[in-house]
Amino acid sequence: MEKKYIKEITRLDYYLIDVMAWYEGESSELKKWLEFGFYNSFFVVENNNLEVYYDLEECEEFDKVLEEKLTEDFFNRLCDYFFELIEQSKNAETKDEIFKIIVKCWPALVIFEEISNYPEYASDSMLRRIIRLRKTTESFSYNLSKKVNSISDLDTYIFFKGKIIKEPFEEFIKTNNFIIVKEI
Repeated sequence: MEKKYIKEITRLDYYLIDVMAWYEGESSELKKWLEFGFYNSFFVVENNNLEVYYDLEECEEFDKVLEEKLTEDFFNRLCDYFFELIEQSKNAETKDEIFKIIVKCWPALVIFEEISNYPEYASDSMLRRIIRLRKTTESFSYNLSKKVNSISDLDTYIFFKGKIIKEPFEEFIKTNNFIIVKEI
């Protein structure tokens, strides 16, 4: 059976540790908050430039879950937690500690991005708070990422379900019976 995917995101200068944190953050860490995670996404990295493909069914499920669970109380708890992570990062010294904080940031980053792109998910007070929050913390996750990144020999690969795959993109989607139905 064919699985449909959409290409949603392109980023420049993304390294393996960023991709690993993104996957872990959007899958198992997001599940802790929403009882939902993106487990079927795949990340295509070529010369450290990243394209992320999402399983269309997971995207549709995410929309339903977010619509149900995104309340004022939930949003306020998520924002408070995000600020706790910012405070924790000030004392993080090892790459492992920093990596864990980055992973824990992903649920907030995902939901903040969704609210920014689809303001109909949020109330007026949530929208005001997200604007203030993004203005004051916009570079936080990027600065944290810089602390753990180092140049790697691995700059072209596919990352899928926690594994590094070294095969051409066309072969990968054919082998897995994936169809790309939408690109940015």
